[in-house]
Amino acid sequence: MKKAKLKILIGGLLLFLFLNVYTVQSEAATASFTSSISATSVYVGDTITLTIKATNAAGMYNVSRTNSNISVTSGNESEFIENTSTTIKYKATKVGTVSITVSASDMTDLDNSSNKVTGSKTYTVTIKEKSNNSSSSGNSSSSNSSGNTTTTKTPTFKSVNQKVYTTNDCNLRSSWSTSSAATSVKKGTELTLTGTSTETINGYTWYRVTYQGSTKYVASSLVTYNKPKDEDKDKEDDNKDDNKNEKSSNKNLSSLKIDGIDMTPSFSKDTTQYTAHVDGDVDELKINAKAEDSKAKVAIEGNKGLKEGDNIIKVKVTAEDETTRIYFITVTKGEGTEVDTTLKLTQLSIERVNFEDTFKPDTYSYELDLTSYVKKLEITAIPSQADATVDISGNEDFKEGQNVIVILLTSADGSETATYQIKVNVPAEVIEKAAEEEENISFYILIGIAVAVVIIAIIVVVRRHKTSREDDYEEDFSEEEDKVGEIGGRRFANYEDRYQTRDDADKEEEEEVDDSRKSRNSALDDFFNAQDDDDGDRRPRGRHSR
Repeated sequence: MKKAKLKILIGGLLLFLFLNVYTVQSEAATASFTSSISATSVYVGDTITLTIKATNAAGMYNVSRTNSNISVTSGNESEFIENTSTTIKYKATKVGTVSITVSASDMTDLDNSSNKVTGSKTYTVTIKEKSNNSSSSGNSSSSNSSGNTTTTKTPTFKSVNQKVYTTNDCNLRSSWSTSSAATSVKKGTELTLTGTSTETINGYTWYRVTYQGSTKYVASSLVTYNKPKDEDKDKEDDNKDDNKNEKSSNKNLSSLKIDGIDMTPSFSKDTTQYTAHVDGDVDELKINAKAEDSKAKVAIEGNKGLKEGDNIIKVKVTAEDETTRIYFITVTKGEGTEVDTTLKLTQLSIERVNFEDTFKPDTYSYELDLTSYVKKLEITAIPSQADATVDISGNEDFKEGQNVIVILLTSADGSETATYQIKVNVPAEVIEKAAEEEENISFYILIGIAVAVVIIAIIVVVRRHKTSREDDYEEDFSEEEDKVGEIGGRRFANYEDRYQTRDDADKEEEEEVDDSRKSRNSALDDFFNAQDDDDGDRRPRGRHSR
């Protein structure tokens, strides 16, 4: 019975492990693209919400419509999403039908980029004119028992001449009869009020208005003397305000030139270190630097009062959000001399990258394409001046796209600097592969932990089972000891007394045998002694005296 329980427990632990592994694998493998719509039958002016969701997937989605019977009020009909959901809101503007098609484009599984995620769904939405008995449209009908619509009386209007506006999207009627022809207008439509009435007909108080030169009738509750706010325009203004409040971080230059002087290397917005040479009679340089962002500020220093030798010109770009970037131009002044930056690198190598053949001391910008992801590039940079300092930044935590490693050299006295750049390009597939490998490692670690837990649990159970059996054996044995038995006419109450009694019985038996043997020997001795005595007595009596 206990063995069966042990087997059941071990089986349960193994089943638990299997289910957890299966669940992890299932979750890791699930990727989908779905969509849903709030309604497929609406009235003019109603809002429709389209929900789009990418589960464990990333890519573009596209939404297309067959006509303009609905218009977008919020959200984007084409956008990149990653493991999230988004909504698009539409407003029904015209009576009719419209088909909305939602589809995934270039969407892949986050766990395996080779798995394409697809999905497409079409929704057909019917847009109707607001019902005659809808309170929002201000139209109502009353029917007699035969189902025919009737107008009970004619309202009396008081003449006025004033501008009014509709409070909602509604219908203007050709008469105060709710079954009359209707003209749909939007919220905030300007009307000329020509007559008011206080009488209630068909459940509404009607006003007479002029719209586009025609006389119309509308429920008094649907007009106002103050023009309603345009919510769409308000939202647009709010978005503009938000964009205004969001400050730009663009601190790049779009161009950098020195009038009449060539710079090395050619300008690139991502390259911040340049060199140039001027004759000995040049004391000032005209620097033309233009920022990419019109809101960024550019400041130039060091271009005046040039001295013999090297001069450092700094072009500082301050973005709207106050972040900065500095472009350096090392200008060597001296008649007949060539550009020769004294401070430079004599050796530049990258661990596990064949870079030595590419490096040249006078080349300050390089490009490197990563084919496999590494968290950090170990770089060895040796300056031409032994006491110069080398500062390397940007050589770890690479992101998708271009990453810039900057190697800054500074002489001991701070008078000279030199900058080398390595542009590291990291393709998206390298990032995806690294993420997949990391997930696989985590998965196997989880499996290893689960297996270890199960093994430990089995060992604990087996040990407890063994201990339990030993305890049961001791208990049974103790019960046996407590039983009173009898050996050789003696009673015993425990195991030790039993064997002690046996030993005592054996000893007594031996002693009895010895006593018996001694007794027999003693009896023989007595017999022979008695015979001797009898013989002694009979001899004298057997003699005859003569």
